[in-house]
Amino acid sequence: MAAMDCVHVEHGNSLDHSPWSQWRQRVSREAGRVRGSQDYFRNSKWPGRGSETLRPYCADYGHQVAVHVWTVLAVLMVAAGGRARTEQDCGAQIENVMALLNQQKGREAQQLALTATKACPREPAAYNMLGMTYDLENRFGEAQQAYRQAISLDPNVAAFHDNLAVCYMRSGNPEEGVREFQRALKLDPHNQTANLNLGAYCLSQKAYQRALDYFRAAQGEKSGDPAALLGMIHAYFGAGEKNAGVEAADRLSRSAGSDPRIHFSLGLVLAEYGEYPMAVKEFEAIPAPDRDFAAVLNLGMAHSRLGQFKEARQRYEEALKLDPSSPEPYLRIGLDSSASKKTNEAVSWISRAHEMAPERTDISYALAEEVIRSRNYERARGLLSSVLQSQPNEPMLLEALGDLYSRQNQVQDAINTYLRCLDSDPQRVSARLSLAQRYLESGRADEAKAEFQKVMQVEPENPEANAELGKMAFEAGERDAALQFAEKALARDPNNLTANEDLAEIKMREGKLPEAQAVLEKLVKLDPENPRFHYLLSRVLTKLDRQQEAQSEFEISKELETVRRKQ
Repeated sequence: MAAMDCVHVEHGNSLDHSPWSQWRQRVSREAGRVRGSQDYFRNSKWPGRGSETLRPYCADYGHQVAVHVWTVLAVLMVAAGGRARTEQDCGAQIENVMALLNQQKGREAQQLALTATKACPREPAAYNMLGMTYDLENRFGEAQQAYRQAISLDPNVAAFHDNLAVCYMRSGNPEEGVREFQRALKLDPHNQTANLNLGAYCLSQKAYQRALDYFRAAQGEKSGDPAALLGMIHAYFGAGEKNAGVEAADRLSRSAGSDPRIHFSLGLVLAEYGEYPMAVKEFEAIPAPDRDFAAVLNLGMAHSRLGQFKEARQRYEEALKLDPSSPEPYLRIGLDSSASKKTNEAVSWISRAHEMAPERTDISYALAEEVIRSRNYERARGLLSSVLQSQPNEPMLLEALGDLYSRQNQVQDAINTYLRCLDSDPQRVSARLSLAQRYLESGRADEAKAEFQKVMQVEPENPEANAELGKMAFEAGERDAALQFAEKALARDPNNLTANEDLAEIKMREGKLPEAQAVLEKLVKLDPENPRFHYLLSRVLTKLDRQQEAQSEFEISKELETVRRKQ
């Protein structure tokens, strides 16, 4: 079953999530311009929202930031070189256009800009301002034409290229936008607007090292701009520079005061990279009167990931009071019940969520998985048959169907279904891991190994893939490689059963019996119903000449094995 913390749930009007939106309005103070207000929250009631969109933290949250309708422009600035050539009357008109834009009088600014282009047809700044007025109205074709005219008159002003680049990106043409930003950087390698926007774009493409290079070129850490620093933090973690990311996050948190927007956005980024204690700290830093539904829900989710289910439950119940119509708290309480192995309780909560939102694929998936876990296979099949009729190629639902076949020991049907799932979504790691396990059960070790290696290509730190590859290496007599895989898995998931078993067996082979004993005692606490763990512990205790304890563990292993065979 795939983790459910990356579920995207949207209500109300959709938000502008384009990665370049953070730096659309970057205006020089020297020219008397006021920088556009930055809104960092995605799901909140704070100024500039205009909707109540719920998107719990996920892999793409760090760079998706909503903005005010008036922060749609890249650079409201006329470069000094262009202005020096402007005749006095043209300059006055352009100043008036800029003043109207700052007053949010877009239509008046547009009329005056059109007059300026007719009065001063050779003045590039006039066309640049006209383009910005069109940009405000989302008239992208006309805006691009105006920007291109400005560039044709003076191709050496980086700001004109910046504006055209942002317009391309807003109109759904990021390739042209990137090229235009790169042209701006050829004119001005330190151009902050181009570097920041290219950094944000690279984040959206998960090119984290490139993103980091752009943010550094923009001197993001020194800019004092929380959005720039937030982008750098995202890039640090994505590029594997965890210590730098933690340090920058701490610095941003301390400088944020009680600003709820910054704490919320920082909490999302930290949660995305598994820094849940820090994420909890950020969400809790939001003053209680300012915590809306999304802030409370995300705080609960961070507690859930830490296994703090009591604290999480309190937050989910608080979220229910804030929005009784949302199925999300019911889903989250159900998932926590599942993690606590309270299957019947989990089915009840998730069923309630499904009743409230039957169209939600993620909830249908969660319910199917929990019903499978409760061994009510008939209900699971009915549910999946129903939802698959309208979404026959939905990867999430196909994975659940594969899991149903797996639980019913229909291994080949499970394999075929997982392959269908991966045809629709090759990046779905949980389905690929399940496919690999079915290959192992079928004695197709080479195919299983290939699937685990594909997982590693997508998630190099994936604990299950590392643990299973370690087990294969151990069985092949490659002890050093097995130890490396096990340690890598345990670094990400200290309670991974396979990796701990591998580690225990390696310690046994090395004759480090007390270390092996400690690992096996941990395993029997993590999974007391597993007969193999008790058996291995009995072997270690025998070698340590603790015969009575060894015999007790051996008897437990036999009893558990008998129960398992009857199931």
